[in-house]
Amino acid sequence: MKKENLQTMTAIILMAILGTGLVSCLDSNAAEQTTAALPTPYILPSEENITDWDEYIGRFEASERVEVRSRVNGYIESVNFQDGDFVEKGQVLFVIDQRPFHAALKQAEAEKLQAEADLQRTKSDYERVAAVQDSRAVSMEEVEQRKQLARSSEARLMAANARLTQARLDLGYTKIKAPISGKVSEKFVDPGNYISGGAANATLLTTVLQVNPMHFYFDASESDFFNDGSGSGENLSNAQKKVLVKLTNENSFSREGQMDFVDNEIQQTTGTIRGRAVFNNDDMELESGMFGRARLLGNKFKVILIPEEVVTTNQSQKIVYTIGDDNTVQIRPIQVGKLYNHKYRIVLNGLYPEDKVISGNLLKVRPGIPVHPKQTAFKVERDTAVTSLASL
Repeated sequence: MKKENLQTMTAIILMAILGTGLVSCLDSNAAEQTTAALPTPYILPSEENITDWDEYIGRFEASERVEVRSRVNGYIESVNFQDGDFVEKGQVLFVIDQRPFHAALKQAEAEKLQAEADLQRTKSDYERVAAVQDSRAVSMEEVEQRKQLARSSEARLMAANARLTQARLDLGYTKIKAPISGKVSEKFVDPGNYISGGAANATLLTTVLQVNPMHFYFDASESDFFNDGSGSGENLSNAQKKVLVKLTNENSFSREGQMDFVDNEIQQTTGTIRGRAVFNNDDMELESGMFGRARLLGNKFKVILIPEEVVTTNQSQKIVYTIGDDNTVQIRPIQVGKLYNHKYRIVLNGLYPEDKVISGNLLKVRPGIPVHPKQTAFKVERDTAVTSLASL
């Protein structure tokens, strides 16, 4: 019994010794971890004078668009263009069978000759009876009758002249000409088909678009109308604004245009107002219906810029990690603005040029832990699209 007690006491002593050694090791490791500061790179935010801008999604449209329809009815005799041709104003596009219109013209000419003959006869009759009116050889009633017949003949001649003019116009309308210079669409009616003309339901034959210059339409919000994003209170409707556009397959804003129109009212349903810029299209690369992204410039102002990758999110709040005076990690809530040059975030509030913003080991840092700070260089690359446009 004494031997068993001795063994038990020995085991308890050994466990106590081992436990003390283990606790000592853990305390030593914890102390080492507490004292070991995490090497952490940081940058100083850059304070820059930049030109503000606003971006809008819009669509190109032809500066003029005309639907070609006939003014007269008839059968299409010929089509004098190829689908997609560039045509000049006044160029004949379609010809309608002219034979019925030549016949109508001849009939109108004959009616005019008949009306002239009637006028000459009735006028002569009136002049003859008017000459003997004083001798009472004819009654006053007959004189008045002859006078009215002459005036009726004169009216019939005027009507005949009008019909003749209309017949000549109708004959001219059988040659359907391009109303503007531009790019023609396909022919919607082939030769031999009967078309209607002259009314609201006239047959659509083709369309002609003036594609140089081109118009770019976009919708801006009500706040953009009053203050175009520059913070200066400048109104969107001010003329002579430079505009840059890039197409969906382009990487840079390389196409330069100019604002030339802002609509006269804000749409009640959407709260937006329509704007328009005009672009030269000498190279014919722009097509009506193309989408693009437009950039309009505001004024120059001073901002704080930091790399986009150092900004993180804490629930709905944008934050950055900074290094305090005691070399510990701190959380700094910030208010962010637009993305500048695709990689720098504009900070509107919450950050100053002297703040040390952590730029590396972002997955390892935690609020309150000590760090070993090391400054890295940070230089902002200018947005060449904005810079070049602002210098114009």
